[in-house]
Amino acid sequence: MRNRYLVALFCIACWSCSNFLQEYSQDQSYIRSYKDLDELLVGETYMETNFGDEIAYFPYLQLMADEAQENVAENFNDTDYHLFTKKYFGYVTWQYRAGYAPGKLTTSPEDTYWNKVYKHINLANMILDEVKKQDAQTEEDWQAVARIRGEAHFLRAAYYFLMVNLYSQPYEVAKASTALGVPLKTTHYIEDKIFPRARQSEVYDLIIDDLEKAATYLTGIPRKSLYRANITAVRLLQSRVYLYMQNWEKAAEYAQLCLDLQSDLTDMNTFDGSRGFVDRESPEVIFSMGGNYIPQMLSDLFAGLAVSDGLEQCYKSADLRKRYYIIYDGQDIKVWDCNKYVPQGSSQNPNVSEIYILRTAEAWLNLAEAEACLGGSHEENARKALDELRKNRIQRNSWQATTLTGDDLIQEIRDERRRELCFEGHRWFDLRRYMVCEKVPFTGAIRNTYSESNNHSMSSITTYELKAGDPAWTLQIPYEVLQYEELTPNPRNERAPISVEYNHGS
Repeated sequence: MRNRYLVALFCIACWSCSNFLQEYSQDQSYIRSYKDLDELLVGETYMETNFGDEIAYFPYLQLMADEAQENVAENFNDTDYHLFTKKYFGYVTWQYRAGYAPGKLTTSPEDTYWNKVYKHINLANMILDEVKKQDAQTEEDWQAVARIRGEAHFLRAAYYFLMVNLYSQPYEVAKASTALGVPLKTTHYIEDKIFPRARQSEVYDLIIDDLEKAATYLTGIPRKSLYRANITAVRLLQSRVYLYMQNWEKAAEYAQLCLDLQSDLTDMNTFDGSRGFVDRESPEVIFSMGGNYIPQMLSDLFAGLAVSDGLEQCYKSADLRKRYYIIYDGQDIKVWDCNKYVPQGSSQNPNVSEIYILRTAEAWLNLAEAEACLGGSHEENARKALDELRKNRIQRNSWQATTLTGDDLIQEIRDERRRELCFEGHRWFDLRRYMVCEKVPFTGAIRNTYSESNNHSMSSITTYELKAGDPAWTLQIPYEVLQYEELTPNPRNERAPISVEYNHGS
């Protein structure tokens, strides 16, 4: 608990809606060595790793796209049913005010996770300033200081990348210099001014610069644990950033740099299912921070949410992920659950995050997508990368090498990404970037429902639709922040349902 004590001394701040960028006390005389900063880094600058909804980060992220759906099985239970769909109604149905409850008569706070992330950013700023003052007398000291600097740069980049992709429009090269990003602050000291939304390009410039610095400091430095960033994590995040920017050459380059460091994939043909496939024991996991809410949202313990029909239908019969990522519960609730992080029926908590996890599987898919989008002779590299993943996921007697080309190859890689990275926080961001992609733009729509119940029987199903190009693919700046910080809002629309079905027999 010493790190909590350090923060009490270090941080004089109130994380309310009106001061998410408020700084800390300038009295830092208690910092005696880099070890104090290391405790502050791991204890307060990384996402909390406990598991539960009260300290989760953006739990609705997994519900806004098309991976989960309401369960309207015949044993409808109105108590459990509304546990998540009612709580996150405004996010699931893409309302102008994300905090809206059904009926729009009440709201819940919208700035909770915004404040959490900016708290981490502010701490990273101060650690980066303070660590420069630390003496490194020995090789061990030098490595520790370098590691702290590298991890702090990585975290600041990771947080700004998350925020700019939640609260700013999808990245387009032609619009990045004028599109609004998120408030940007990198100094550790108090500034008596309002922090406006920076241009999107400025935010991305900082992210790229921070990751380059993180790579410089972390190269050759041993990782302390799976829950601490290392050079491999930096390379994979760099690949993801450039993929979102449609810089295919850089995305492929950094994906390969990541794979040069860690490329292991687990063959599902020999996996025994004794643990969740995505688990800290997996050689595929590179880095994880934050909690995991998936087993609570998608399991046979709750009848409210299930794996979506669309996701379930993506898996072909020989795809082993239909056994180890999702599983059919045909006894009581007759829906598909998610068993990706813990074995079906297990009471254990997952030990890796669903909101922030980096795996080698993503690196193979990033490489495949980038090479496919480069086209021409690069397509062979794309097929090889895709097949490297697929041969570890498909039954041996059914696996066949990929022969697709052009747009069909790109679409197949996207489909594979949906199958492989489900419930890892990717799908919402992937659909956003596909909309503005110069290669095979996404032009479709997704739908979510909200259902009411009466005496344990479904009384109505209200359907909402989000089409490609709709402003609601970008979250509105939290209402509390708009009220007190005078930031420019996003052009998000009010949203009405496209249909309402009533069960007149209920």
